[in-house]
Amino acid sequence: MTPQAVLFDMDGLLLDTERVCLESFVAARRIHNLPDDEHVFLSVIGLRGPDASQVIRHSLNDALDLKVFDETWEEQLKMRYDQEIPVKQGAAQLLEILVSKGLPLAVATSTPTKIARHKLGKIGLLPHFNTVIGGDMVMHGKPNPEIYHRAATELGFDANVCYAFEDSEPGATAAMASGAKTIQIPDMIPPSPEFIKRGHIIAPTLLDGAVLAGLIETHDL
Repeated sequence: MTPQAVLFDMDGLLLDTERVCLESFVAARRIHNLPDDEHVFLSVIGLRGPDASQVIRHSLNDALDLKVFDETWEEQLKMRYDQEIPVKQGAAQLLEILVSKGLPLAVATSTPTKIARHKLGKIGLLPHFNTVIGGDMVMHGKPNPEIYHRAATELGFDANVCYAFEDSEPGATAAMASGAKTIQIPDMIPPSPEFIKRGHIIAPTLLDGAVLAGLIETHDL
């Protein structure tokens, strides 16, 4: 298939932010004398805010109001992001190559649109994208494919003529369900044996994934 456009998740894929989020999550829990419960954070990677909030609320077990916890977590995150928003290796290079080939690009992220645009703008990646679709712009979050259909439509295409990059299983599930050719670049959580059997491309880095998918050639690097 000749790709007509390329769709990208953001956190954990383009931005190396999942570890920052985890560290801030643990710091917030410790401030309120709660157990670290790193597994709770890992279980919500790739989910939209409302869906993630349900899991986190349950983990608090009525020991703390979710709003209070979220405010503390946001404070911890802001301190980290004010210092730096880390970018994944090869992200800027891949985007530049794809733009030079004339491919329209979109972000399809569970993060709210305003926050996503702010992050991408701060690190200079926003100009590469024709559109940014956040989790607040769809009714159903990942693993539902709605966000990928929306992102493709905004670019003027059907998802089944697009390539999609994801890091998490919920995100890759959404991308595959949309019909997009899916390339998964696992971040903090490796894909399960069952998920590997889905037959999509899995690669260690963005550039490796793009080469395997035929989006770029090694001489482009």
